[in-house]
Amino acid sequence: MNDMKFTKYVVTALAGMMAASMIAGCGGQDKAAAEKKEPLRVATNATFVPFEFKDEANPEDYKGFEMDLIKAVGKEMGREVQINNLPFSGIIPVIQQGDMDIAAAGMTMTQERAKNVLFAAPFYESKLVILAPNGSGITSIDDLQGKTVAVQMGTTGAGYAEQKGLNIKQFDHNSELIMDLQVGGAQAGILDKPVADYFLAQDGKGKYEIIDIPDTKSEYLAFALNKNNTELQKEVNAALAKLKETGEFQKLYKQWFNTDAPNLPATAEEALK
Repeated sequence: MNDMKFTKYVVTALAGMMAASMIAGCGGQDKAAAEKKEPLRVATNATFVPFEFKDEANPEDYKGFEMDLIKAVGKEMGREVQINNLPFSGIIPVIQQGDMDIAAAGMTMTQERAKNVLFAAPFYESKLVILAPNGSGITSIDDLQGKTVAVQMGTTGAGYAEQKGLNIKQFDHNSELIMDLQVGGAQAGILDKPVADYFLAQDGKGKYEIIDIPDTKSEYLAFALNKNNTELQKEVNAALAKLKETGEFQKLYKQWFNTDAPNLPATAEEALK
């Protein structure tokens, strides 16, 4: 082969290699873009007013602070949000199995749960309270001994009631808990304060009261993720930080709770100390 032919051969070969490299690179970029745009599969239990609930006029539409927040997080991440309504007690198992990407279900951060799932940065500070009819004579947790107490299955409220040795009735949804209380099936309920507050502002106005539980500490609510999905945890935390930076988080908080958003821990680790 003479020099001219050899040079032509080398140039042609290099051009072919560069083209193949470019095609492979484009393919890789396309694959990364496709993966980035995969829907964010969200598990919820749409009975936790005012965090997640269904619109009575449009049952396919999910309302609430946490629903609006997860939609804003998904938008910030460039991913469509697909919401799936499940019993609360089944949410951690589907996250562990990888059938869902993230739980947006009013989930309280606890050390015990942190053994099974990862938490994103908290978005709300809450605590447990007793909900009882006016004139019930219930003024403290001690007054619940010998009474039937309604709780939601798998929640910190249920765990606290069991720890206190109370006679409990467990329900899948907070709405069922409150309904049982209204018909007299239970004499009181133990649940999260924002749910009780919302009920008192609506159907329970002037009929029920909230009793504080002094020996329970403030709790944080957060999105939960698969224990091994640290990358998604970083992305969700980054999206939450961006929403706070732009003021969107504060806007949603004010819309749903009619008060300014407090300063919250920046990470799950800080909240769980």
